[in-house]
Amino acid sequence: MNKPYFIETIKVVDGRFLNLTYHMDRMNRTMISFFNTTMFVELWIGDVPEELRTGVVKCRITYSHCSVNVEYERYHMRKVNSLKLTEDNSIDYSFKYADRSSLIHLLEQKGDCDDILIVKDGFITDTSYTNIVLKNSSGLYTPSTCLLAGTKRQLLIDRGFIKEKDIHLADLQRYDQIYLINAMIDIEDNVSIPVNCLF
Repeated sequence: MNKPYFIETIKVVDGRFLNLTYHMDRMNRTMISFFNTTMFVELWIGDVPEELRTGVVKCRITYSHCSVNVEYERYHMRKVNSLKLTEDNSIDYSFKYADRSSLIHLLEQKGDCDDILIVKDGFITDTSYTNIVLKNSSGLYTPSTCLLAGTKRQLLIDRGFIKEKDIHLADLQRYDQIYLINAMIDIEDNVSIPVNCLF
């Protein structure tokens, strides 16, 4: 049986690796769950290609048991103006697998929308590549039923900026705005759409 591969995406700004503790913790949880071991990846500015040591860069780590590959590329934030509600009650992406075929299959249902918002067992989860934060007059909330517990999501929870909450499909009408967040995207980047831009 082939050993699974996983990915970890880390934001690098002007040569500085952000939220590194959260990323390493998740990688080690993954390694323990699948291979009963931990790993150590040393990252420093000297590893970043000289032409990528300024601005925002994506560090992509692909790893498995006894295998680690680190790549760097300039980051370009994509625009999202619409989301298609897409149901899948069997999807499992609780670990950050390199194999994203289940998500890619769901993306085929997005039609003219920019991305999908996945509904599982009637509850709101994630888009194809981000966690979400919903805003209303009482605050900022992230679904407790997320598919993948993202590092940025956990950081914002730990710092008290957002709260976890069960959010049913029928609850969406109680919110005004949806923010997309991941390791590369902060709430302040305002990658967001009004709830009425869900289809």
